[in-house]
Amino acid sequence: MKPPVLRSHDRSHLTRLNMAASSSSIWKQKVDLLQHRCESLCTGTGDDPILMKAKTTLQKLKDLSLDETEKFDISCFLNFYSKAILDITFYEENQLVDEDFVCDDALQKVGELIRDLSEPERLARDAKLHKKAPAIEVEVLECLYWRRGALLYMYCQTVGERECWHLRNPRTFQQCLIDGVSHLMKMLKMQSPLVLNDDVSFQDLNTATLLSQGIFSDTHVLALMYCGEMCYWGLKYCSDCQSSNTGSEFGDRSQDKLVAFKDVGENVLETYISVCEGPLISQGWNTEKAKTILQFLKY
Repeated sequence: MKPPVLRSHDRSHLTRLNMAASSSSIWKQKVDLLQHRCESLCTGTGDDPILMKAKTTLQKLKDLSLDETEKFDISCFLNFYSKAILDITFYEENQLVDEDFVCDDALQKVGELIRDLSEPERLARDAKLHKKAPAIEVEVLECLYWRRGALLYMYCQTVGERECWHLRNPRTFQQCLIDGVSHLMKMLKMQSPLVLNDDVSFQDLNTATLLSQGIFSDTHVLALMYCGEMCYWGLKYCSDCQSSNTGSEFGDRSQDKLVAFKDVGENVLETYISVCEGPLISQGWNTEKAKTILQFLKY
């Protein structure tokens, strides 16, 4: 008996089903790898709340990856995947920070964490979702950029102070600063500032002023200061370095050009001082270090 002849729309339907099954299989492999990583971290740690949260998210991911139909939602998967990575890497990052990055492979581990936190965006690009609506939520993307920038800030600060800024590898240190500033600037630009005009009504002038300057949380304020400090370190301790201009050694090739430390530093610190001595005047933010650094950058 001959097999039934497939009509063109039947073939198209089967092709889409096969593509969905293939995609979900790839995602399932990634979930399995993350789950194995999470379980290995859980060994001997008890019920760490961050890892327990990651395990719950991973279970949601596993349920999503079992869907081999056309309804498989890659965007939803990427958001849960991002959140799981954020939790797992947060636990690992805290271990590095608590140890003051003293282990011999600290820089290698920092690089691995940066690549992990960059993977959701790479997956989104590979899935060609960047041409449509954003595949990853803005708040999640902000967090991914913030975590990369803050990790590099902590590494540079800790190693710099430990070595009294007589750095053994200033070129690598400079690249860390370039990447860190770039990640933090992307985080700060993820949301558009509120445009104040007659069409916008607000009850609190301070809040409106912050939103108009692109400040949506305390983390944004901290990112401004971190950026300013990293620009200061770049100019003061790495001014004699020649960049190889080959992109980041941490796997992100989007930062081939040197960050303009002076211009960026002045801009973010002026914004920081403005909001801390303006709308946030009663919130306890200190501006003395920012003013000292800004004076160095200007002269």
